[in-house]
Amino acid sequence: MRVLIVEDDRVTREALRALFHNEGWEVAVAATGADALPALESPPEWLILDLMLPDMDGEAILKKIRSERIIICIAVVTGTSDRARLEAVLDLKPELLMGKPINFP
Repeated sequence: MRVLIVEDDRVTREALRALFHNEGWEVAVAATGADALPALESPPEWLILDLMLPDMDGEAILKKIRSERIIICIAVVTGTSDRARLEAVLDLKPELLMGKPINFP
């Protein structure tokens, strides 16, 4: 299984990378949306997507994936509690929406 982790926070990105790698996944990481977009040309099975990236909104990446009908499972991670924003994201049908901070066992 392959996963792409798009997360600008280095500590969170590396923790997720280690978690998936230790479970036997092939892991690619990106700190920005611009770094992530080329990886979607050959999409992995899963995308872990932060909503608040330094160069673009993670919601825009999610919209692009859905509009282009790219087959990929998406888990959105966010620290926002903006109800309207979360509802807009849920309308794009991610498989999972997780709040931050993520608690790692």
